[in-house]
Formats: sequence, structure tokens, C-alpha cells
Amino acid sequence: MDLVELETFIAVAQAGSFSVAATNLHVTQPTVTGRVQRLEHSLGTQLLRRTTRQVEVTADGALLLAESIKALNGLSNLVRHFRSQVELARETVIVAATPMLATFMPSVVKGYLEQFPGVTVELRDLQHADVLAAIDDGSADIGVIAFEGAGTKFRFEPLWTDDMLLVVPRGHPLASFERVSPADLTTHALMLIEQHQRLRAVIAEAAEQQGLHLPPSRVVANLNTLLGMLNAGMGPALLPRSLATRGDTADHALIEIEGVDLARHFGIVIAKRKVLNSSEQSFCRYLTQSIPPLIAAQHLHQL
Repeated sequence: MDLVELETFIAVAQAGSFSVAATNLHVTQPTVTGRVQRLEHSLGTQLLRRTTRQVEVTADGALLLAESIKALNGLSNLVRHFRSQVELARETVIVAATPMLATFMPSVVKGYLEQFPGVTVELRDLQHADVLAAIDDGSADIGVIAFEGAGTKFRFEPLWTDDMLLVVPRGHPLASFERVSPADLTTHALMLIEQHQRLRAVIAEAAEQQGLHLPPSRVVANLNTLLGMLNAGMGPALLPRSLATRGDTADHALIEIEGVDLARHFGIVIAKRKVLNSSEQSFCRYLTQSIPPLIAAQHLHQL
């Protein structure tokens, strides 16, 4: 007896329709019909009877339906048990974070391991797109990133929000400004990392509403390159507030950008299809409990 044929029979019997079962199973109706016919042939009995309005289960079909549901539920429970045992034996949580976030994650991991010493946490430093790819393909369990849209693949639990500042060298024409508008930026080429291009687009749209246009920006792949360009005095940079205000700011002016919403939402990203094991659940709970107080107390030195 083929397990797929048995599952197809159950779907038809419960739906009372070959076409509805085909839709629910994401296969064609002829495929469903063929599977049921093969099952009936292998058992030597009729399981389903078509009427003018619906599909009815025969006496033998009703017996098979009841026993097969019971058997499949038992099999599912057994599979979950084996998977749970494997997960408990592994006790490893793989966390992916972008470079700006990975710098503070070790202290969070340290605090978690003090409470859960039996768990191993692997921290992977990846670019934003690579974090999402790792979550999607299962090579990472949990992502900690800025996330702008849930889409169909991911679940997002926001933990904190950060906005952006314009950071310029002290000798720059904008260095004397406390605040700038999008219009003020139309004569200066912004420097930013790739994942902040959406925010640059927000500024550009606001400028265009006034009939103005931003010049082409200098976009780089990683944060260290951007900071190097800023330190070399190459122009104004768009940086997260929590990063811009970290450490010694004597060589740079920090300027508010008004008239636009440049908020970025940071938090936990998980694949929608993923079922978290106990260790992954406890790590997510710890992130939820520990990070907001860190932000509030300004102990988070760098995003």
C-alpha cells in the first residue's frame, strides 16, 4: 500500500470531492483519481462511490478511513518524537546577523548561555541578503536583522526601532547644520551601504515632490568600507543613529534629517514553515526580553 495513495484517499473522503481534494493536495484531478483507483485495485475492493452530487465512502472505505487516520496520526507522532530527540541531542541554535548587529550579539549570546549552559549557539556574520537566504534554506535557524516586509517566506518579530542620521566630516559645508531637509541634500552625493538604498529612495522621493533631484549616491557593500570613506572625508554618510553616536564623534558632525521617516525596524526573522525546537524558542524569548532593555539603557554601542 502506497502512503501517498492512502493520504489521497483520505483527502477525497474528507472533502467528499475529487476536485476539492486535488486543489487541497496541489495536484491535478486525474492524478487524484489514478491514486485512488490504484489503491482500490491493490486492496481488491471499492472504497469510494460517486453520486450525482458528491463522493460517498463505502463500508470498506469507512473502515479504511478510520484506521488509516489513526495509523497516520501515530506515524506523525513518531516522526515528531524522533525529530525532537535529534534536536535535543543537537541542542545547537544557529543565529545569522548582519555585521552591524553581529558586533553586539556576542554579549547577548553570553547572557543566554549563562542561563542555558547546555545549548550551543553558533553566530554567523552575513550580509543582509545572505541572512535571509540562510533562514530560507535552513542553514540558519534564526535571523537578527532590519526587516522591511514580511512577504510569504518569513515571520518577523520586531524588537526595536532605529532611525538614521547624516554624518559629515567637520570641514564639510553641511557640518554647521543641526538639521537638514531632503532639499538640502540635492547638492551632495550621499554615501551609504547597499541595504540602506530604500532609505535613500525615501529622501529622493521627498526631494522630487519639490521638483528637486538627488545626485547619484556612492553605494558600497559593507559598513567598514563606508566608515573608511567617511573617515577619509569623502562626503556625507547615511548611518544608523546608534552607530553614528557611538564613541568619539569629534571628527564628524551628526545632523538630523527632517521631513522624512527613516525608521528601520530590527528584530527576529524566522522561516514561516519552520517549527522552532525548545532551544530555539528559549533563545527567541531571551532576545525578546534582553534586547529592549539594552536599547533603553543605551548599552547597545553599535548596530
